[in-house]
Amino acid sequence: MKKSHLLLTKAKKIIPGGGQNARRLACFTNSYPVFIEKSKGAHIWDVDENEYVDWLCSYGPIILGHCYDKVDNAVISMINSGILFNLHSPVQITLSEKLIEHIPSAEMCISLNTGSEATATAVRIARAYTGKDIIIRWGFHGYFDWSVENKLGVPHGTSDDVKNFIYNDLKSLEEVLEKNKGKTAGIIMMPFEIVPPKKGFLEGVRKLADLYKVVLIFDEIRSWPRLGLGGAQKYFNVIPDITTISKGIANGYPISAVVGKREFMQIAEKAVISATFAPGKLGMVAALETIKQLEDKSVMDHLHYVGQKLCDGLKDLIENKNVKAAVYGMPQLPFLMFGDKEINTAMLNSQSMVAAVNVGSSASANKEVEKAKRMTELFYSETVKRGIFFHPGHHWFTCYSHTDEDIKKTLKASEESLDIAIKSL
Repeated sequence: MKKSHLLLTKAKKIIPGGGQNARRLACFTNSYPVFIEKSKGAHIWDVDENEYVDWLCSYGPIILGHCYDKVDNAVISMINSGILFNLHSPVQITLSEKLIEHIPSAEMCISLNTGSEATATAVRIARAYTGKDIIIRWGFHGYFDWSVENKLGVPHGTSDDVKNFIYNDLKSLEEVLEKNKGKTAGIIMMPFEIVPPKKGFLEGVRKLADLYKVVLIFDEIRSWPRLGLGGAQKYFNVIPDITTISKGIANGYPISAVVGKREFMQIAEKAVISATFAPGKLGMVAALETIKQLEDKSVMDHLHYVGQKLCDGLKDLIENKNVKAAVYGMPQLPFLMFGDKEINTAMLNSQSMVAAVNVGSSASANKEVEKAKRMTELFYSETVKRGIFFHPGHHWFTCYSHTDEDIKKTLKASEESLDIAIKSL
């Protein structure tokens, strides 16, 4: 990692923290690379020429594989005709029609650039439609003032109109709705992050949204289209009023969208929703070609197959070695978490993965949490040394380019890393 860490030292002098993703892995920087030089398929290479099987997939956008020829060639073929105009390109209509074809809640579509823009736009539409201010949320919805959990730099009072509830707990949602009855514009939530919804939970959310006459927004930035081109809403058969999408839509090219029922979306014509780069063709052309590839059933089946095989292998390892850990998530978005399953599940349901764990004051509980933290650091430090790029604090993603050989290598490295971690405790 010599070159990578030299570059980090240089970067910290001119880029805060050396870069946002460098900060996310700050506690692992002695093991993790900081700068990536190139990528292809399901593999990435750092500046020191170390190769990794990539299970993070650029935090989700890479769904077919890095440098996927058919998507890149589609983009290259249109560059000479221009990528950004004063007005719109017809490709925007074509993409909107394609999204409306696949996503159950979609009758109208707004194209944007990033996930944060999409969720902020959806919230603005809900407020404009209802004339109310309060938004009830669960999950991660980007870094804008209204949603960010770290309040450093956020004006006092900005997030006063945003309330939280507990995932998989309808009573907690109903209590917040009742407390803010007549003042709530909408509910925005990820259909799931890692822990899947309990039977009847999403259906219950839909019923409560209707009962209290608030707009239901599904943040499918991560779940669409990995659970299928209909998204989590089709998979779980619960249809929101508005949906936000971004990661995975264009295999790494920047684009996002807000889609929803005409009744709610039409108000956007009167609201201020503006982004200079939103009409750009680059992401739209990439999105159309990506969707074309995803419409081939073998792609979607492969995403599930790879994730299931990885999850099953990791479950066997932790059971055989009697390690306190659990494999979470849908197969297409898996994650391995060390520690007591009940505590971890409670944490994941509370706000999101970034929520703090309330472990109580007992010495034994604190000891178990510290042990889990140590296992996490040891395991992930060892797997990355063996060429496996997991993330210790963010769920992973599968892509169409992952192979059986990648899984085999990953499980071998995971077993070796678990052995070292166990011996080191």
